Amino acid sequence: MARPRRFTDDQILDAARDLLADPATTRPAIAAISAASGIHTGSIYVRFASREELLARLWLRSIRRFHVGLIAALAGPDPLLAAATYLTRYCREHPTEARAMKMFRRDELLEVGPEELRAEIATVNDHMNAALRAAVLAEFGSADDHHMAIATAAIKAIPYGLVREYIAAAAPIPEWVDAIAATATSAVVHTLRPAARSGTGHEPADSGTGR
Repeated sequence: MARPRRFTDDQILDAARDLLADPATTRPAIAAISAASGIHTGSIYVRFASREELLARLWLRSIRRFHVGLIAALAGPDPLLAAATYLTRYCREHPTEARAMKMFRRDELLEVGPEELRAEIATVNDHMNAALRAAVLAEFGSADDHHMAIATAAIKAIPYGLVREYIAAAAPIPEWVDAIAATATSAVVHTLRPAARSGTGHEPADSGTGR
């Protein structure tokens, strides 16, 4: 009978993530992960074929965990405002998860990440993008490329721009950042609404299908 495994993939990934609390660490080494977890490097390589695979899986897990609350915010009242402030709060409450999401850009991983993970990497944002599109359509009556681009700025570019340097420095994110994100996103939403409800008499040809 095979001996039961004494540790899980998540324990290894947790150890790698927790190392990101050190601002000098951007992509943890296997030796450091082994030391932090107490799991022999050989056992780590049994679970993960390479450091690249381990870190790519950590990135994927972190993105998916973040998306759970983001998608819930987009399904609730005042979805763009809720999503923007969710991002700043999440990064404050889960700083090492936020740094794990910053380890790679999706386009980079699609080019150099493990071949067996590229399909997951390519589609990791699909559910979130669908939730954003549905929220924009419900809020403004149109989810064409113009409205989607502005909504993306409201819930991603604005709040992430406010927290990016704190994440990079592994520094605490001040609570006042939430109010700034909310104010800026509210201004964007206010700008969007007249365009969406201007009474043009017709919707754009690709309404609801913006990419």
